[in-house]
Amino acid sequence: MSLAQLIRSILSALATRLIYMTTDLRVPPAIVSSATLALPESLRAAVIFAAAVAVVNGFGRFAYALLLPVMRDDLHWDYAASGWLNTANSVGYGIGALLGMILLARTKSSVLFVWGLVMAVATLLLCGLPFAFVRELPAMMLLRFLCGIGSAWVFACGGALIATKYSHDAAKSASAIAIYYAGGGLGIATSGILIYPVLNLDWAWPAGWLALGMAGLMLSLLPAKLALQIGGSSSYKNKEPMPWRDLQIITWAYFLFGVGYIVYLTFVVAWLREMHFGTLAATGVWLVLGAACMASGYVWKGVMARWQPTTTFAAATLCTAVGTALPLLGHHMAVLMASALLVGGSFFMAPGAMMALARKTLPQALWAKAMNFFTMIFAVGQALGPVAAGWIADTYGMNAAMAAGALVLVFAAGLAKLQRS
Repeated sequence: MSLAQLIRSILSALATRLIYMTTDLRVPPAIVSSATLALPESLRAAVIFAAAVAVVNGFGRFAYALLLPVMRDDLHWDYAASGWLNTANSVGYGIGALLGMILLARTKSSVLFVWGLVMAVATLLLCGLPFAFVRELPAMMLLRFLCGIGSAWVFACGGALIATKYSHDAAKSASAIAIYYAGGGLGIATSGILIYPVLNLDWAWPAGWLALGMAGLMLSLLPAKLALQIGGSSSYKNKEPMPWRDLQIITWAYFLFGVGYIVYLTFVVAWLREMHFGTLAATGVWLVLGAACMASGYVWKGVMARWQPTTTFAAATLCTAVGTALPLLGHHMAVLMASALLVGGSFFMAPGAMMALARKTLPQALWAKAMNFFTMIFAVGQALGPVAAGWIADTYGMNAAMAAGALVLVFAAGLAKLQRS
C-alpha cells in the first residue's frame, strides 16, 4: 500500500467515527471515501468543514508537539527556543484574525477561508523542504507565522460559514458546531499516525512536515469547494458596532484560556520523554487526545444546547485545567491516559462556546467579524503561553510549567462565570 492509500484509508475511518460519535444516528454511516461522501445531507457540510479544522489545527498547530522532541534534539534547541515556533504560529494566528476583521469588510468569508487553506497547506509543505535555511530558527518561525495567519482565517471564517449554513435549522445548529470543532481531533489523531515514523526515528523530521502537508492538501479540496458554494457575506453593509464593552470579561477569560491550554498541547510529548516513556506511549497518549477531541462534540452537545455559552466555556476550561494537572499526581500510564481524555475531550469546546455566544448576542452579519476578534485575543494568549512555559521549564522543570498552565486555566474558568450572558 502506498503512502497516499494509507493516508486515504486512515482519514476515511477517522471521518466515519467522527460522524458516528457526533450525531444522533442509530446506525453507523457508510464509509466515507474521497470520491463520494455518502452522508445524510444535513451532516455533509459540517463534516466537510471539520476536515478543514483538522488541517489548520490538527496539522498546522498541534502536530508540532509531536515533532518538537525530535527537532529539539537534532537542532540543539532548549525548551524556550522550541516554544518560539508555537509563539510565531500564535502571533500569526492573532495577526491573521486582525487582518481578517479588516478584510471581511470587503471580502466574503468564503474567499478568506480558501486563501487560509492555501497558506496553511503551502507552509506545511515548505517546512519539509530539504534546504539548509529551513533548519534555521528564523526561517522556520516565518513559515509557522504564515501558517498561523492562514489557520486563523480558516478557523474563524469556517465557523461563520457553518453558522450561516445552519442559521435556519436550530435543531441541527448545535450538532453542526460540535462536529466542526471536533474536526481538530481528527487532525490530532491522524497526525499521530502520520508522524509515528518520525518519533520512531525511521524518518527525519522534515518528512513529517511533508506528510502533514500532503494529507492537508487532500483534506482541503472539498472544504474549499463547499465554502465557495456557500459564499458567506462581507460585513461592510452592517454598520452596527460590535458591543466590545459588554463582552470584555469573557474576552479576558478567552485570552487566559489561550495562555493556559497551549502549554499542554505544546509540550506534552516532550514531557512524556522526560518521564522516560517511549514512542508507543507518546503516540498512544496523542491518539487518545485526538479521539477524545473527536468525541467531545457528542459529549458536550447536550450541554451546549442547554447551558449558557459562558457556563459551557467555564466548564470546558476547568476540565482542561484538571487534565493538565493530573500527571503531576503520578507518572502512571493510566493517569496520563485520563489526562489526555480530559484535555482532548474539553479544550475545543471553549472556542465552540465562543461561537455560540456570538450567535446568541450578535446579528448574523457580525458573526465572522466577532469570531476573528475572539480568535485574535485567543492568539495573543497562545503566543505568550509556549515561550513563558518554555522559560519556566528550562528554569524550574516541566512539572512547574504544566502546573502554571493549569492555574491560569482555573483562573480563566472563574473569570468566565462573572460574564453576564
